[in-house]
Amino acid sequence: MLTKNINNKTSSVQGGKIYGDFTSSFHSDIRMYSEDIDVSIAYSKMLKKIGILSSQESELIKNSLEEIRKEIKDNIFDWDYTLEDIHLNIENSMYKKIGEVAGKLHYGRSRNDQVATDSRLYFLRNVDLIIPSIIKFLEVLIKLSEKNIEILLPGYTHLQKGQPILISHNLMSYFSMISRDLSRFQNTRFNLDNMPLGSGAFAGVTIPLDRDLLADELGFSRVSSNSIDSVSSRDHITDLLYSCSSIMINLSRISEELIIWNTEEFNFINIPDEFTTGSSIMPQKRNPDYFELIRGKSGIPIGHLVSLFTSLKGLTFTYNRDLQEDRKGAMDSIEIVSQSLEVLSNLFSNLTFNQKIMLDSAHNSNILATDFADYLANKKMPYREAYEIVKNISSSLEGKYIHQISLNELRKFSKLFEEDVLDISLGNSIERRNSFGGTSTDSVKNQIKEAKIFLLKIKNEK
Repeated sequence: MLTKNINNKTSSVQGGKIYGDFTSSFHSDIRMYSEDIDVSIAYSKMLKKIGILSSQESELIKNSLEEIRKEIKDNIFDWDYTLEDIHLNIENSMYKKIGEVAGKLHYGRSRNDQVATDSRLYFLRNVDLIIPSIIKFLEVLIKLSEKNIEILLPGYTHLQKGQPILISHNLMSYFSMISRDLSRFQNTRFNLDNMPLGSGAFAGVTIPLDRDLLADELGFSRVSSNSIDSVSSRDHITDLLYSCSSIMINLSRISEELIIWNTEEFNFINIPDEFTTGSSIMPQKRNPDYFELIRGKSGIPIGHLVSLFTSLKGLTFTYNRDLQEDRKGAMDSIEIVSQSLEVLSNLFSNLTFNQKIMLDSAHNSNILATDFADYLANKKMPYREAYEIVKNISSSLEGKYIHQISLNELRKFSKLFEEDVLDISLGNSIERRNSFGGTSTDSVKNQIKEAKIFLLKIKNEK
C-alpha cells in the first residue's frame, strides 16, 4: 500500500491510502515534463499580474521550476513514485526548494485544466516538428521525380500490367497523397491551438484570471470558450491520431509497392544497403526491413485511434479518469510518424531505378491493348465494339504481344486498322495521355511545377 506523507502538503491531493501504481500516469506524462513546467511558469506570471503572488514569490517559483527542469533533463531529479503523476512530483520538489510559496501556485487551477493544457502544448510542439518532416519528404519526392522524369514502367491494377506510365508520374502520386496528410496535420494543429487553462476543474474559477496573458505566454492563438468542454473533450487528440493513422497507411502503401518492386521477380529498384538487413542463415539475402517495419508500425496509430474512440463514446461530462489514457497512444503514434518520415526521406534520396528492366517489363506485355482500342474508337467505332475486337486479338496471341503483330494480322479483326496503327508504342502511349493529371512528360512536369508552388505557399504561410 502507498500511504500519503502527512508532512507533505502535495501528497494530500491523493486523499489517503492508494493501492499500488494502478492510477499512475507517470510513465507517459514524463514525456511532457517541460510543457508542465512552462504552463506553471506562465501561470505564476499571471498570478503575479492579478495580485495573487508578489514579484518575489513569482520569481521564487520560476527559479525553482527552471531548476527542476534542469534536474529532469540531466536525469538527476528525485522522482517520488508514491506520488501518482509528474504534476505532483514537480509540486513536491518545489515545496522542498521554496517551502509554502509552492502551495500558492495551484490557486485557481485544477489538474484537469493543467493536464489538458500540458498535453495540447506537447502535441502542438510535436506537430510543429512533424509538419517540416512531411515537407522534407515531399521535396525529396519532387527531386526524385525530376531526376527520373522520362523513365517508364508498366502501371498495374490488381497487380497485373495495365498501361505504361512514367515513374515520375507514379512518384508524384505519392506526393499528391502525402500532401493531403500535410493538410490534415495543419488542421490538427489548428484544433490543438486552443488553450483550456483557466477552466478549473470544469466550472470555471472565482479569481479574475487573465487567460489572454496565459495564451500569449504559452504560444496559443485562442482560448477555449467553454470550461466544461475544455476539460472533458479529446477530439483534438482523435484528430491527431487520425492524421497519424492516415499518413502511416499511406506510407505503408508506398512501402508495400517498393517491397514488391524490390523482389527478384520485379527488380525495378535498388535500395541502399544501409536500408536493408541480412539473413541469419541465407548469405545471399538483403531484406527490405525498413519498408517492412513502416508497413508493420502503421497498425499502431490505427489501434490507438480505435481505442480512444471506444473510451470516449460512453463518457459523461465532465472529467472522468478514463481520460488519463488519452495521451500515451498519441505520443507513441507521433514518434512512429516522425521516425518513418525520417527513414523514407533518407531512403528515397538514395533510391535508384533499373531503367532497362522496367522498360523490358513494359515491352514484354500487352499493356498497349487500350491504345489499340482507342485507335479503333478514334476511327468512329463504338468503344465497346473496339474493346471486344482488341480483347479477341489479345486472347488469340501466341508467343508474341499485341504490338508485335503485323498490319495484315490486325486487319483480319478489323479493316479500320491502317498503316498508322504501327505508330503505337510505349512512348507514344505515354505522351498521348496528356490530360490534366495524366502520365505524359508535359503533364508530369506540370504536376511538379504545381507541387513546387504548393510547397512554396506552405512555407510562406509560416
